[in-house]
Amino acid sequence: MELQSLQFFKNLSDETRFRIVVLLRKMGELCVYHLCIALEQPQTKISRHLAMLKKSGLLQNRKEGKWVFYRLSSQISPWVMQIIESVWSNEHQLIDLMAKKLIPENLPARSINFSL
Repeated sequence: MELQSLQFFKNLSDETRFRIVVLLRKMGELCVYHLCIALEQPQTKISRHLAMLKKSGLLQNRKEGKWVFYRLSSQISPWVMQIIESVWSNEHQLIDLMAKKLIPENLPARSINFSL
């Protein structure tokens, strides 16, 4: 599915979707649970935004047991990836703060530990 310019910018205009995209750029692949922790948002909100990003072609997912993992789509157009790379390189502070929450010793005690 070819992502159109207008849809791409609409997706990134929402703060939660923007943060999901740049965090996945840094981390590669994350489950919904880890995105909820990093973004400090409820699962329902994260899942809704993930569904929108997947429908638009920005994300792909895979299932592993009961867990669903998301990553940037391998089918992203070069112009889209170029913008994501540019944003990612300019937002290191924000991205690093979100990613720091996913270091195993920073995760809530009852969480399941995945290798990041």
